[in-house]
Amino acid sequence: MTKYPLFGTKPHTDRRVGITPLVRAILLILPTLICAQTGSAADKKATPDAAGILEVYQAALASDPILRQAAADRQAQQEAKPQARALQLPSIGAAASLDQTFLDEPTTSGGDDSLTGYSIGINLTQPIYNRGNQVRQRQAEAIVRQADTDFASTEQSLVLRVSQSYFDVLSAQDDVKFVRADKAAIARQLEQAKERFEVGLVTITDVQEAQARYDQSVAQEIELLNVLADTKEALREITGQYFDQLQTLQDNVPLKLPDPADPEEWVKRAISNNPDLQSAALATELAKENIELQRSDRYPTVDLTASLADADNGNSDSRSAQIGLEFSVPLYTGGAISSRVREAAYQYESAKEQREQVLRAIMRQVQDAYRGAQTAISRVKALDQSRTSSRSALEATEAGFEVGTRTIVDVLNAQRDLLLAERDYAQSRYTYVLNRLILEQAVGELGVEDLEAVQNWLYTP
Repeated sequence: MTKYPLFGTKPHTDRRVGITPLVRAILLILPTLICAQTGSAADKKATPDAAGILEVYQAALASDPILRQAAADRQAQQEAKPQARALQLPSIGAAASLDQTFLDEPTTSGGDDSLTGYSIGINLTQPIYNRGNQVRQRQAEAIVRQADTDFASTEQSLVLRVSQSYFDVLSAQDDVKFVRADKAAIARQLEQAKERFEVGLVTITDVQEAQARYDQSVAQEIELLNVLADTKEALREITGQYFDQLQTLQDNVPLKLPDPADPEEWVKRAISNNPDLQSAALATELAKENIELQRSDRYPTVDLTASLADADNGNSDSRSAQIGLEFSVPLYTGGAISSRVREAAYQYESAKEQREQVLRAIMRQVQDAYRGAQTAISRVKALDQSRTSSRSALEATEAGFEVGTRTIVDVLNAQRDLLLAERDYAQSRYTYVLNRLILEQAVGELGVEDLEAVQNWLYTP
């Protein structure tokens, strides 16, 4: 199976413009995340202080209850093969009894007034012909294959669940960092507004508006801290461990379009490899075999039987050995067999429709993931340009405020726009990576090697 790399090698260009000293002072208040995003890769070596996505995934492999349940289910379903094989093998049984009979009168010879008897026997039955057992053997093979595909689907699902939860934490951390940066910038403007009000350069309205913005940012920070705590708990639900710090995504992640560029090729790969579709196909096969299983009740069965017996009733003993063929055929069952055949046929039709539904859903998922990967690249580039524009807008707004052509509300809005642009840019890159992983899962090729590719673009801020 050919794997296609998630990322290319061409780094994304970082465009920047000059800023005034005042704007630079505001930007210095931004959190470490913004500064780190513009740094060099040489300054971004991972340290043990923060966990990478591979470390988180390894913890999930060892602890995720859903994966462990799937592993247990798989092992349970694998027992179908030895159980079906056992139906073809001989069965051997033994029986023994011991009894004592009390007599009303002693025997004429003056012996005991009771008799002790025993019996012991062993029997063997070897199926010679049983059409139902042959069908069960084929069903067992399909059950085991289905168990393998279901487990493969769960494994791929774990990779995606870990990735989604990991980037949910990063996104929530960004929200907290950006709202704190916004709060710090507003606090600076509030302080300046108070100073200017004291010397008569601004009205009390400017001070009140800055104070209102500051109070809103405090409330928003509290809300986002709760969201961050919840995302970390969601990650702990998967991994069984609490990760306080995670490595984050570098700013220069290369943006690569899906290869091949034809979405129909991805659909073909999904039809060939998607484990959910394979499982649905096996369910259809099992339903078809179930029709044959119900029909097999109309066929005769032939068994080889053999037995040995030894018995003694106190007066006499006997030994016997028997071997023979036992033939059995149902003549009339009240229509039960016909009813079960019809029932199985309807179940087969249901399974076929279920497979068709899974196929259509997967085709839609592939197309959606393919478009998502494409649009994510455009969104990253657009938001990168938005960062540049927001910096320029903040510079111009700050300059206008200095000369009295802009209000403090304009400055606060420009600061907020810049922070939102930085946040949206960071989250758009998370979305790009997740969309590529979703596409890999849709075609049934998502694996740990994809996480290794992601890990190469993480660093400890």
